[in-house]
Amino acid sequence: MNRKFSLAGLARVRQLQEERAAADLALANRQRQRAEIALDEHERSLASQDFPEHGPTLAELHAYNHVQHVPTWHAVVAARASVAAMLRESNEVLRLASADANRATDEWNAAKMRAAMIDKLKERHDREVEAEDLREEQIVLDETALRRTLEVQQ
Repeated sequence: MNRKFSLAGLARVRQLQEERAAADLALANRQRQRAEIALDEHERSLASQDFPEHGPTLAELHAYNHVQHVPTWHAVVAARASVAAMLRESNEVLRLASADANRATDEWNAAKMRAAMIDKLKERHDREVEAEDLREEQIVLDETALRRTLEVQQ
C-alpha cells in the first residue's frame, strides 16, 4: 500500500477553491450589507423630507407677490423625486447584491462539498495505512512470541 495519499495535490486544490469561494462569499455579503445600508439611508431621507404646509395654489402660481414660494415648492418636489429615484436604484442594487450573495453561497457550498469528498477519501486512506501498520506490528509481535516459545521449548 502506498503510504502517501495519492490525491494530496487534488485535496490542496479543492481546499484552495473552498477558501476562494469563502472569500467571494464574504465579499458578496459585504456588498449586500452596504446595499442594505444605502437603501435604509435613502428610505430615511425620503421619509424625512416634508412638503411645505401649503403648496402654491393655481392663483398663487400666477400672483406676483407669492412667487418666492413657488421655487421652494418646486425644489422640494425635485428633491423628493431625486431621492425616490435613488431609492429605486438602491432597491435594484440590493436585489443584484442579494442575487450575487446567493450565487456565492451556492458556489461556496459546492466547493465545500467537493473538498469534503476528498477529505473523506484521505481519512479512509489514513485509516487503511494505520490498519496496515497495526497488522505489521501484530505480525512482528506474533513472530517474537513464537520465537520465545520455541526458545523456551528447546
